[in-house]
Amino acid sequence: SCFHTGIYRTEKDKGTLYELTFKGDTKHQFKKIVLFRPFGPVMKVKNEDVNMADTLINVIVPLAKRASKFRQFMQNFREMGIQQDGRIHLTVVYFGKEQMNEVRAILENTSKSANFKNFTFIQLNEEFSRGKGLDIGARFWKGSNVVLFFCDVDIYFTAEFLNSCRLNTQPGKKVFYPVLFSQYNPSIIYGHHDSIPSLEQQLIIKKETGFWRDFGFGMTCQYRSDFINIGGFDLDIKGWGGEDVHLYRKYLHSNLIVIRTPVRGLFHLWHEKQCLDELTPEQYKMCMQSKAMNEGSHGQLGMLVFKQEIETHLHRQKLSNKKT
Repeated sequence: SCFHTGIYRTEKDKGTLYELTFKGDTKHQFKKIVLFRPFGPVMKVKNEDVNMADTLINVIVPLAKRASKFRQFMQNFREMGIQQDGRIHLTVVYFGKEQMNEVRAILENTSKSANFKNFTFIQLNEEFSRGKGLDIGARFWKGSNVVLFFCDVDIYFTAEFLNSCRLNTQPGKKVFYPVLFSQYNPSIIYGHHDSIPSLEQQLIIKKETGFWRDFGFGMTCQYRSDFINIGGFDLDIKGWGGEDVHLYRKYLHSNLIVIRTPVRGLFHLWHEKQCLDELTPEQYKMCMQSKAMNEGSHGQLGMLVFKQEIETHLHRQKLSNKKT
């Protein structure tokens, strides 16, 4: 018989009830199976102290141009990574020559003023490929096994996040795929205020300020040994996107545990999304839909769509108030 529907509910103190329905022999006949899985008693498995004092994180950032974004990234890196955390290395994989000297100067200034030597700068004369940049950055490391944090230049992280990165990875055992919080367009969210608040004040997790990026698999923490063993990125994937989902699937099909959970200290900062002319109509449509998702919530975008009607309504009310 053919499966029709299945629902389950978990009762907090008893267990989980499954109701499965199958199609029967004739059109109006169904077969229903109810299963119950009772909760077992809680068993203590382990109680251990975890010392992360020596666990270094190598943050790998692929980059092309975007020097002003990199300057902002380095302010965050300096405060959270160098001053608050201190067990951190930065690998920048830079594509092309444009703005390269500017980016290098920002790195060297941070190095001097924060007394920070733990960085690597790799320059490639080819067109930008995120997967390739991360792969080269990961393989370049010559020290002992290290936690790799694959990161983008428009990401903001806290020192608390770096510890989550350490605690949720384990060589040969666990890789960490945090779900980050993605900012909406501040000029839409704070458009009715006199001024847009500072970046630190914008980083609030609320329905009005952004959304959980459930389908983003780009920012990840894993040990270098696990990344190398699984074969790294598929470098045949060209252009925008796709390489990170492919790596995620490889981990899912391996014997490693993939930890996927929303985290508080990891933000994608809003930036305008460019949909290029050379995209096919289908790609352009997808790009525009993605652009809309990043601009604001349903309600906020609705206010823009119905702006004319709202203004007309206010105008009418003012007139009728004058009459009375």
